[in-house]
Amino acid sequence: MTSTQLTFLSTYPSPASRMTAALQAWLPVMLCASIFAVESTAAFGADHTSAPLHNFFQLILGAAADHNWSDIHHIIRKTGHFTGYGLFSLVCFRGFWLTLRKSASRFNRGLVRQCASHALAIAATFLVAGADELHQSFLPNRTGLFSDVLLDTAGAIAVQFATFLILTAVAAWPRRPANQAHAKIHAERQRKLPRAA
Repeated sequence: MTSTQLTFLSTYPSPASRMTAALQAWLPVMLCASIFAVESTAAFGADHTSAPLHNFFQLILGAAADHNWSDIHHIIRKTGHFTGYGLFSLVCFRGFWLTLRKSASRFNRGLVRQCASHALAIAATFLVAGADELHQSFLPNRTGLFSDVLLDTAGAIAVQFATFLILTAVAAWPRRPANQAHAKIHAERQRKLPRAA
């Protein structure tokens, strides 16, 4: 047994706790992948989504939605790809972040673990998007396009870059130790108390 396996196993003493930790990390990823699997069926092809979306946008925009509707519909679907897979990569990042926390010591260092989680989240998004497009290529009213895989991966990269910037900013934010914060609050209260004559 490798040291990585020993480290992981020693962190969770029982099989039940290991299963609970795995579910906490990966159940959201499985739920998102299930949504993609349903969305990838023939029922959600462009020929089925055009009319409901057109009616919805007519309620908001009125007759303006009728002009160039095919172009608008195309943009809506591609925006959905970019956004949906970007959010999927965020859920994957969380899963890898939690999993790597309990793995080998080289991943326990903050920046290494964070960068590994970002890279793995992007790779997982690429693989799931590729599988989704491959599946769609076998359906009569869907097309499997590598350009959609690249668009999905671009969404993942954009979200991971934003996440990296946010986490880096939060880590760099100056923190006062709890003792200093309590001392300041206590001093403020003392200052506001009326002085004895």
